[in-house]
Amino acid sequence: MTLDQIQITQLFGSTDDAVFSVHWPRLAAEQLFIGQRPDQVLTLTPRLFSLCRHAQTLAARLALLQVAGEPAAASEAELAQLHLEAARETLRKLLLDWPVTFSGNAADTVWLSRWRTAHSLEQLATLAADWVYGQSPESWLQQGESGWLAWGQQGSTAPARWVAHLTQPLSLCALLPMLDAEQLCAQRADWQTVNAPQWHGQAQETGALACEAQHLPATLGAQLLARARLLARLIQLARWLCGQSTLCASAASLPEGGAVAVVHSARGPLIHCLSLNQQGRIAAYQVVPPTAWSAHPQGVIQRTLNALPKATPLEWQQQVALIDPCVAYKFNLLPVQGSFDA
Repeated sequence: MTLDQIQITQLFGSTDDAVFSVHWPRLAAEQLFIGQRPDQVLTLTPRLFSLCRHAQTLAARLALLQVAGEPAAASEAELAQLHLEAARETLRKLLLDWPVTFSGNAADTVWLSRWRTAHSLEQLATLAADWVYGQSPESWLQQGESGWLAWGQQGSTAPARWVAHLTQPLSLCALLPMLDAEQLCAQRADWQTVNAPQWHGQAQETGALACEAQHLPATLGAQLLARARLLARLIQLARWLCGQSTLCASAASLPEGGAVAVVHSARGPLIHCLSLNQQGRIAAYQVVPPTAWSAHPQGVIQRTLNALPKATPLEWQQQVALIDPCVAYKFNLLPVQGSFDA
């Protein structure tokens, strides 16, 4: 077993009962912070968390400021960087990973080269207009749900063709609301469960669909959940590229001491929770990444796959790609089908 890899195991595949189990033996890298000074945490954070580095560093900074009794708020510049990081990460997935999963095509080196040199929202918007939307993100966003569905049928870009292809009916999972740090402090018993966060006793779906579901009533009404997940991702990306601020950050103090910070990132809420000892060093530190919600043993990955027991391995992989965990995952399938990594 590869460490820090989500294990998706097929238990049996000929009934309507549970078909898959999901387990993420997450490496809690933040345990390296124990005993460190706050300034050392800020130095180590971007080194330990290369993915969503800015979001991770911002969450650590806000939690440390809050626990020190200092004003803890993200600046306009930090929020702008947060949106840029989320947009770049989303476009990376669309350009690099998803063409293989949805079209069987290797990533186009020309598009990837343009992505690598795009370091502003304006440059990313131009790239997205050419490859993702076939028009400016602003024009695409203004079309609304009926227009997006028509766009999918026209199939002028690869993501449009993916939208049209996703026709599997699936029931909706509970969607995690946009939580702030005060709400998280009041409900710690739920989300602090190791590798199995929940909200009011229920596993939740986070990410783009949780944020954009209100824009997709017809798609969700038809139970086209996979299509809704992709459209929600495209809506979210277009909003960021148009300068619409949808990501936020906050921090709050715990009653018994310590602090919680939450930064909403490309995949959902990133939570940092910490406390200090009497010497002002880190006594406890917990990071709850968005993927912990998706990889919950009864979470959205497990529920989605179990709703499609007769799907092909490629279709299962497409469903997990749409949920978009931030770490690699491995399917352990029955012997007749083998196993594969993603």
